[in-house]
Amino acid sequence: MSDQIEQRLWRVLRDVIEPDLGENIVDLGLVRSIRVGSDADAKIDITMTTRYSPHADAIVTEVERAALHADVAGAVVRVMADPDWTPYRMAEPLRVLLGLPASEPEPPVSPAPSSWRDRIRCRLSRARRSMA
Repeated sequence: MSDQIEQRLWRVLRDVIEPDLGENIVDLGLVRSIRVGSDADAKIDITMTTRYSPHADAIVTEVERAALHADVAGAVVRVMADPDWTPYRMAEPLRVLLGLPASEPEPPVSPAPSSWRDRIRCRLSRARRSMA
């Protein structure tokens, strides 16, 4: 039963959109883990594209709302800051769209620059326009 609920959670979380990038949090790699206990309570660990995302509270609220549609008894959502998010956490189709290699390079010594977010937003916008 908990496996079915977990699969439903992954599906409904695709409806939660990261406001700046306009993509769902699952494909962006923002959902770190989902655990469902025998009591149907869910523990969902997520991350943000930057440590101090102005959208963190709104995304947590949307994740909690989405979880209600997956038949969970309750949901605890934690925002995890470590390790830092990188674009290599994104689903392969998004990485390909951005021209990133399929496999992740060695992790950087320092956190990913915040300029990643701007570059990704710009490239996704250009890619969407070219597909229209």
